[in-house]
Amino acid sequence: MTMPANNNSLWNDEFYANFVTQAEFAAYEQSIARELTTVFDIPMNSGKVAQVPIWGQGTAQYITDEAAATAINTTSTSALITMAEHVYYSQVTDMLRNSAYNDVMSQLADVSGRAIGESFDTKAFAQFSSFSSDIGSTTTELTVNVILQAAATLRGRKIAGPYFLVCHPAQAYNLKKQLTTTLPYSGASAGAQLGAISDVGNMALQTGFVGSIAGVTVYESAMVPTGATTGGATTYVAGVFARTGLGIAQRGGLNLQTLYLPQQRATDMVVTAVAGAGVLQSTHGIAITADGLIN
Repeated sequence: MTMPANNNSLWNDEFYANFVTQAEFAAYEQSIARELTTVFDIPMNSGKVAQVPIWGQGTAQYITDEAAATAINTTSTSALITMAEHVYYSQVTDMLRNSAYNDVMSQLADVSGRAIGESFDTKAFAQFSSFSSDIGSTTTELTVNVILQAAATLRGRKIAGPYFLVCHPAQAYNLKKQLTTTLPYSGASAGAQLGAISDVGNMALQTGFVGSIAGVTVYESAMVPTGATTGGATTYVAGVFARTGLGIAQRGGLNLQTLYLPQQRATDMVVTAVAGAGVLQSTHGIAITADGLIN
């Protein structure tokens, strides 16, 4: 007897259109890097390495007495961003899908999308160590003074803002501890104190978020890469940068391929995104190696 052909394959992806939409929304909501960097939309069939032209800075001439101008040699370089696949592979059994109280596919779309978004951030924040300078060390703690130094350095390089700081939550702990330091008031009994010494500190106490310091918007992410471990404390490599410092190249949106496996009574779900991250201009960002000791 001739058996019917199995048509449940990746050609039925149109039935999962809502899955892709939900996963893509979750990925873009989860990713911090896409909001803080320059994003390039790469067309199909154009290779897997994006070449971004970078123009050098020029100086205008101040001419008196109607003298002739001198042609300025403008220089340009290029930044290369190599794209690769960000993949989330899962297998959903018929038993699970048909027994679960919740919508399995909807939740799987959220989980896979968030995982792809975190993968974007991991790749982007790994570029901090490629900035032209690092003002921290394995014994440095993330403080207001370090952020002020980074902001002043970028402004001294004539780099327009806005500026962003992305640090690990363990690094942000010390920054918040410094900002929320309280002062005893005159004539107070032991233990009686005023509030935090700044509005930023009060905001950190109330909301848990630092907000902005010296025009640098502070973000926390567990995707910030680790550095060396000294004295039992892990360091992390944070970064203060302008949007022109980092770039993300992405080809298309998220894609889904499915394949039904009759023997396992399960469906393979493979969510992919083709993207890469790289430094556009190394002087437009500053790395900050600082410890993440929580004490």
